Amino acid sequence: MPQDEHILKRFDNELKAIRAHILEMGGLVELQFKQAMHALRESNAYLARQIIDQDQRVNRLEVEIDALCCNALACYKPTASDLRLIITATKIIVHLERIGDESKKIAHMTERRAHSHHLAMPRFSKINHATELTLVMLKDVLDSFARLDPISAGKLIDSNDTVKEEFDSILRHLIEYMTENPHTISTSLEFFLITRAIERISNHVKFIAELVMEASNRYDDIQYQQAQELEI
Repeated sequence: MPQDEHILKRFDNELKAIRAHILEMGGLVELQFKQAMHALRESNAYLARQIIDQDQRVNRLEVEIDALCCNALACYKPTASDLRLIITATKIIVHLERIGDESKKIAHMTERRAHSHHLAMPRFSKINHATELTLVMLKDVLDSFARLDPISAGKLIDSNDTVKEEFDSILRHLIEYMTENPHTISTSLEFFLITRAIERISNHVKFIAELVMEASNRYDDIQYQQAQELEI
């Protein structure tokens, strides 16, 4: 095998490893968020502690992926679509790590309330609904990254407006509820913080979708240019 071809094969394997690690990290934070909300609904301190401890694994993956990206940049000096993909990867892992941090915040709040009654109050079902919408968005954005699909990523950006309306509705209700029932202020504030954490997760999903669109659009442009050059 010629030297250049051997180097290209190694570089291609490195890119595949970066993408595989990002999908692993994405799957981990998706599970972390899902379990955090389950622990919250069940007031499960044991599960909440597992989620908090699991965050170290997310952080390790971020460091590993960043090292892989730096190594690829240093060793292969990529250009065009490959360079764009690596730069996108370094940005995506930051948002994934922050999703993990928000899930950890929810787990911490659950752990503190573990010895109280279940978190029951009006419209908790609305928070569940917002959670389900955000989980679907997170799963879909990881799928769009795996395929570098700008169309599905674009749909996620559009759907974020609907999710934002859901969060605004929940927050308005919480403010009204606290005003009418002053004795619930402490619990309502916790729900306020939880809702904000979920909203920030949905925002990070939107940012990832924008990065996928940027990377995949650049990739398509370069592929088109290469095809045009072959025709000339």
